Amino acid sequence: MSAAESAQVRDHEEQIFETASGLTIEEIYDGNSIENLDYERDLNAPGEFPFTRGPYEGMYRTRIWTRRFQVGFGSPKESNERIKYLHQNGANGFVITIDLPTSYGFDSDDPIAAGEVGVTGVAISTLEDMENLYDGFGPDSVSYALSIRPPVSSVTLAMLACVAEDKGVPLNTVIGTQQNDPFYQMSGGPLQTTTQFFPIQGTLRLCLDNIEFISKNMPRLNWMVTNGYNLRETGVNAIEDGAFTLAHAFDIYRMAKARGLDINKFPLRGSFFLSCSVDFFEEIAKFRAMRRLYARTMRDELGATEENACRMRFSVQTAGNTLTTQQVHVNIVRSTVESLAAVFGGAQSIHLCSYDEGHGLPTEESSRVALRTQQVLAYETGVTKTIDPLAGSYYVENLTDQLETAITNKIREVDELGGMAKAIQDGWLEEQINAARYKNQRDIDSGRKPLVGVNCYTIPPEEDTPVKVHKIQADEWGVKRSEYLKQYRADRDSQKWNDAMSKIDSGWKNNENMVPIIMNALRNKATMGEIHEAMRQAQDWSFR
Repeated sequence: MSAAESAQVRDHEEQIFETASGLTIEEIYDGNSIENLDYERDLNAPGEFPFTRGPYEGMYRTRIWTRRFQVGFGSPKESNERIKYLHQNGANGFVITIDLPTSYGFDSDDPIAAGEVGVTGVAISTLEDMENLYDGFGPDSVSYALSIRPPVSSVTLAMLACVAEDKGVPLNTVIGTQQNDPFYQMSGGPLQTTTQFFPIQGTLRLCLDNIEFISKNMPRLNWMVTNGYNLRETGVNAIEDGAFTLAHAFDIYRMAKARGLDINKFPLRGSFFLSCSVDFFEEIAKFRAMRRLYARTMRDELGATEENACRMRFSVQTAGNTLTTQQVHVNIVRSTVESLAAVFGGAQSIHLCSYDEGHGLPTEESSRVALRTQQVLAYETGVTKTIDPLAGSYYVENLTDQLETAITNKIREVDELGGMAKAIQDGWLEEQINAARYKNQRDIDSGRKPLVGVNCYTIPPEEDTPVKVHKIQADEWGVKRSEYLKQYRADRDSQKWNDAMSKIDSGWKNNENMVPIIMNALRNKATMGEIHEAMRQAQDWSFR
């Protein structure tokens, strides 16, 4: 160790003995630490209420977690090629990210899309685009999680249903996920941008339309992934993460119940997308506490009587906000620790971030390292051979109890404000996030929170390893997509298109479920942007 590095070492006396969210850590834990633990009430067997030890009886002894990877750039054909590459290397689930224009309901040739086509994800404007994304795969065999919110998710759901029908796949066998979270981005610029382009009440209505359509027609498809991941990326801690995410889900569940949907049925395909940060034991305890709290709330407050409706399922992505742009290969260690915590926490699928994501889209090489890391964990380490191996740990059980209590108290605070939807619209959540961001940055700047390679154990920039960055072809993609859409529109039957667009207007005003109506429009070659514009006009909403 160099003298410079040695000077950066924190003395034992300087350590802060608390979790990342501020819970005190005792020097040692013993039987007195869990004296209030009741096995049947708080633990029980895996797959049994309250699911603390896992949502399924066999867990990883029966089925290894889905190894999910984030894919999406350029055109659907290019993204499909990356999916095929990863699938050949052992990946069996994919998070499909969407570019910014698509995320807000605009076609690739809209002037507002200039410079952004295919940059942050794949561009999807037509039914044909979705068909290209599924080239070589059936929607009943490979799981895609479309990382997208309503109102756009209503269009992508309709596209998926059309693709399944055209491939001869029964809708009730389609697998995968429509994220469909109306507050996918819960705060700041993204939320403000969403509400600028589409009214929030319309967004909530389409979210419920999707839940209703999927519950009745596509029982193997996840109808909403409550997105705690993006929330955690803003800088909130584990307690706030758990509380805000669950409070949001419960708010949507209450709306679905008010529409007349069965609380014992529709939650069966609700799921969660969560972040796993680097505080190893706190993250494990967070997942266990959230699962237990979810079960109790579903039964005791929302009225679910079927045990299956109380089972919380979630996918995990290792934290993006713990990745550094300095000494990027250290990120492999961070992501490995985080994914191992997700395993001990009982995740159903895991996406391990590539080490170079702080610099841009992952390359094929970094994606392969991320995949191999998961495969080593799954097949070499032995962590899958017994269920909930940390159960009974004095520390883990005590920490699980503390987190359940703290998350419950925070949820009550949200409920007193009228629920998460109101708390978001009133700006309360934004205030909470800004306070968390400030504290997090202050702790890094002061050194209270060690960040290897950033505020300790740094090296001169010239000694750092160069990073190969995935090349972006935004201008080229934009031109090609514009040419494609021009020809696509020229080839359609204008009368059939007009009739389909009229049905969007009347369907919206008559409060019909919009998914079948959108399917009809897509089959008559309406584009994503045109469908969104028609729904905006039906609400007398204009942003331009």
